[in-house]
Amino acid sequence: MKNDFLMIAKDALPPHFLIVAQAKREIEYEKKTVSEVCDKYGVSRSTYYKYKDKVFEPTEEYGRKAIFSFKTQNEPGVLSAVLNCISSFGCNVLTINQNMPIHSVAYFTVMVDAGGVNASLYEMLNELKKTPRVREVSLTAFE
Repeated sequence: MKNDFLMIAKDALPPHFLIVAQAKREIEYEKKTVSEVCDKYGVSRSTYYKYKDKVFEPTEEYGRKAIFSFKTQNEPGVLSAVLNCISSFGCNVLTINQNMPIHSVAYFTVMVDAGGVNASLYEMLNELKKTPRVREVSLTAFE
């Protein structure tokens, strides 16, 4: 199984990752500009932009929403089974986006509030993969 994310202790990271995380906080919460924070921390703007969408810190805002993408058989009850599985993990469904089925294959995404999840998103993903008539599922994004 392919997994694009790792959890790493801050002290194991190169300093520029920590600087980018701090810069993002100051830009978001203190309304500073990218130029201001890059000058303050001595990091180039290109380094900031290279890593800004790859470095996240867990906060009340981050780590609460997840988007799962599904490829399933186009049969009655599949979406219901997926939603029941999500519900069993204590997640609240925020949005469901469905596309037109093609050749008996349905495609949809589900955004969940994972703040109350009673397991890891990895465990939830593995359980969703076991749902009958689900062909593929991936964790597309999380915030």
